[in-house]
Amino acid sequence: MANPHIRAFTRLFNETARYRHRYEVFRDFVMMAGIAIQNAFLKSDELEQEYLGIVRRYEKEDAARMSHLLAEVVMGLEVYPCDFLGSVFMELELGSDRMGQFFTPFEVSKMMAMMVHGDTIDTLSDKPFITLQEPACGAGGMVIAFAQTMYEKGLNPQKQLWASCVDVDPVAAMMAYVQLSLLHIPAEVVIGNSLSMQFTRVMRTPAHYLGLWDSKLRRQWSKDESDAAQVVEDAPTAVPQPMVVIEKGQMSLFDMTA
Repeated sequence: MANPHIRAFTRLFNETARYRHRYEVFRDFVMMAGIAIQNAFLKSDELEQEYLGIVRRYEKEDAARMSHLLAEVVMGLEVYPCDFLGSVFMELELGSDRMGQFFTPFEVSKMMAMMVHGDTIDTLSDKPFITLQEPACGAGGMVIAFAQTMYEKGLNPQKQLWASCVDVDPVAAMMAYVQLSLLHIPAEVVIGNSLSMQFTRVMRTPAHYLGLWDSKLRRQWSKDESDAAQVVEDAPTAVPQPMVVIEKGQMSLFDMTA
């Protein structure tokens, strides 16, 4: 399905801050969007200063265009849940400056979600929710594809799915955070290395907070101590820590045998 907002985004993006490198503008847009979403719940002065530090680098007209770019992302995801930001990243040919970084086309992600977990999803109707691990999430395309597959099978991923997503690239992780937030998918997105277990930033989507997922996950995991994951008390004033990185028995998009 052709998404007219992808073309509208790329056209507007090419008119934005022509005095700066294209990747830098895209990075700053994604970071500003993610920070704005986070701070709607965290009310953090540190995040506010980070946002202002980015926006000060742009002229007033270009700062306004940034908000219009976010509007295109919102409307694009309303047309059809997809990896919108990954698509525009590839459309703008920004990957060549990032050591050949490539975001899987959403149609391929959707096919993989159906092939790997289609039958598994059919058995989930009698469970309150499932948890999903994506240790190399990119822009979140595979998680979005999995959520869309759930929806097409009559399940509600906004209430029956919680995802833990990790990526070593801060820009890719923030792309995932923005898209999962706008699609109201309960999730945490962690910037860090799933292999070395070193993490620098943890972000939780609005759906995580609004759905009281700290309590839901704590209750669910306490039922079986052998499958319990590390759960930390989450408060807006606290420094977030990853709730889940690798949980025994957890469905994983990375493990094709899951």
